[in-house]
Amino acid sequence: MTVRMVQIFLTHCLFIVIMYRYIDSADDSLLNNDSTYQRIKKQLNPISSNLKSDEDKQSVLKMTANCYHKFHGSIKTNSVSDTELLLSTIMSLLLEQNKEIERLSSIKHL
Repeated sequence: MTVRMVQIFLTHCLFIVIMYRYIDSADDSLLNNDSTYQRIKKQLNPISSNLKSDEDKQSVLKMTANCYHKFHGSIKTNSVSDTELLLSTIMSLLLEQNKEIERLSSIKHL
């Protein structure tokens, strides 16, 4: 590999990291072309389709998009099967929920 090829590769990787870091996580339009994210949405569809209100459905999709935005590297790691992918996503959702609970608890005690 030449030095120029390495520079191009590293520039491409840096662009991807910056893109995921600075896009608005509430706007999942950029994720529509992400095949991993689409697999997650497909797996969550039976759950979200059985929710009664559209608000609940949108809430599930928004939480998933936010978590995927923050933890996409961890979610994609060793997530070959759909089951592994869904478990990684659920773990990131639980982690994010726990962080929010701790944040709200600290506000309550102030």
